[in-house]
Amino acid sequence: MHTKFVSGVIYPLFLAALFTVSQGCQNNSGKPPSSNQKTPNSTSIPVDYAEGFTITEYPNYKLFKVFNPFQNSSDTLRYVLVSRGEPKPDYNGPAQLIRTPVRSLIATSTTHIALTEMLDSNGVIEGMVGAKYAYNSEIRERLKSGAITPFSQGEFNNEVALNLDPDLVMISAGQASQYDNYRILVDSGIGVFVNAEWLEKTPLGKAEWVKVMGALLGKEQLAQQRFNQVAKEYNRLKKKAVDAESNPLVINNMPYKGAWFVSGGDSFTAQYLKDAGADYPWYSNESTGGLRLDFESVYEAGLRAEVWLNPGTATTQDNIVAADDRFKDFKSYQNGRIYNNNKRMGPTGGNDFWETGVIRPDLILSDLITIFHPDIMESDSLYFYQKVE
Repeated sequence: MHTKFVSGVIYPLFLAALFTVSQGCQNNSGKPPSSNQKTPNSTSIPVDYAEGFTITEYPNYKLFKVFNPFQNSSDTLRYVLVSRGEPKPDYNGPAQLIRTPVRSLIATSTTHIALTEMLDSNGVIEGMVGAKYAYNSEIRERLKSGAITPFSQGEFNNEVALNLDPDLVMISAGQASQYDNYRILVDSGIGVFVNAEWLEKTPLGKAEWVKVMGALLGKEQLAQQRFNQVAKEYNRLKKKAVDAESNPLVINNMPYKGAWFVSGGDSFTAQYLKDAGADYPWYSNESTGGLRLDFESVYEAGLRAEVWLNPGTATTQDNIVAADDRFKDFKSYQNGRIYNNNKRMGPTGGNDFWETGVIRPDLILSDLITIFHPDIMESDSLYFYQKVE
């Protein structure tokens, strides 16, 4: 039986046509199967931290599985990667065919820039959604010169995308119903790849998606090498934080319209705090996203917290007090230990924390340990963070 590659007319349901969704490949625990599982004549490419994908290499193609990319379903997406010039392989199952190496793509998130940057491949980006928020100087120059076509943050412009005719459009995971707009691209032979890195629960899990970009661009070895360097440094720093004498209590974020959104106890932000040796009032909460709390409950924690991270867009203590005079009562305000992740801001509002930070969690962890435990770090310099004074 030959591969059921997408043609845009074979499947009556759009999601089946666009992403060739297949269910039932998960075990009873609801988690994706181990990436170490093998079938005859196949090799599983190591995936050590990410839970959202696996890569299996066969003699003449690679099979990608992306698990649970949609927030409202438990589907699995499959992609078959085939080298240019090679015939379509015999693959017994539905999948979207992508020819590699990908030579041009439209990025729909600044995190996609981080992945190409890590692989010295920014030149592959020919279109960019939300281009004004790009921090990377090379990307900004290519936007300025017209080498990259900007797309607005609103509804994706299929007509412009069709005129560009890229090999691939990389989109971010979300609600399955959001992707009806991309059907015309698939019908026209343009690949559409769902990147679900933002759903990972750990910093290294998010960064490991560089291996996905590496396979798409034909730079697997470089992706593996550079990710391993990041993971080695991250784990070195994590081990260093274990030696800290105490764990300071930390709160994060800033109230908005009467509510205070903080990170859930199983979120990747909470994982950073654990790995950096901090105490956090909401570790016991099992949410992987944000928690909507009332002002008073966070205010009570703020009175005791030694460190306050990411107070909105504040760059000075005057900004903080202007938002609410009661913040003067916070221990972190009185001891001067308030820090924000907005040190590296681009001229048009892009924040490198949300760009480079995705693939360099070691730099973020270094900042956090320096903030929480300056006595155990070799340097007191910060990369993404700065003190709010």
